[in-house]
Amino acid sequence: KKIMTKQAIIKSLSEKYEDFVQFIDELTTEDYLHRTEGKWAAEQQLEHIILCVKPLVQVFGMNKEVIGQSFGRTDKESSSYEGLLHAYLGKLTAGGKAPERFIPDTTSSKSKNAQTTFLTNLIKELCLKIDTFSENELDTLLIPHPLLKNITLREMLYNATYHVGHHQNQIIQNLQSPE
Repeated sequence: KKIMTKQAIIKSLSEKYEDFVQFIDELTTEDYLHRTEGKWAAEQQLEHIILCVKPLVQVFGMNKEVIGQSFGRTDKESSSYEGLLHAYLGKLTAGGKAPERFIPDTTSSKSKNAQTTFLTNLIKELCLKIDTFSENELDTLLIPHPLLKNITLREMLYNATYHVGHHQNQIIQNLQSPE
C-alpha cells in the first residue's frame, strides 16, 4: 500500500490549489457568477474550498499533544490516496453532503481576487505547518472529517488534495450545462 510522503503531499497540495486559483482567475465575471439550478456558482465553490481549508490550517497550527488529546490517535496504517478516495466517493455516492458550516454564503460581496489571494495564502500557510509534522505524526494523529469520521492527518491531506479538483470539475460541468 503506497502512501504519499509529506513532501509529495505538500507538492501535490500546492500544485492542485495553484491550478484551481489560476482556473478561477481566468473565469470571466459572467462565468464566475454563473449559477445552474441547484448548483453552486464558481464563486460559491471557491468560498466552500476556503471554508474547508481554514480549519485545516487551524488544526495543523495546534500543539501536537493537543491534537492527540482532542481527536485521538491510531496505530492503524493510513489509507493510500486511492483508498481514501474510494471511501470518500462512496460517502458522496451514498448522498453525503457538506455540513452547514462548509456551505458557502450565496450573497458574498468579496472580490474574486481577494478570495483567490486569501486561498493562496491559506495553502502556503498550511504547507509550512504540514512540514512541522513527522511522517509518523501524520499517520498517528486523528482529525474528524464530516463524512469519514476520524481519519489520520495524512488521510485528511489526501482528501484536501482531491477535494479542490473535485470542485473545479463541478464548476466546469456547471458551465457546460444548459440553463
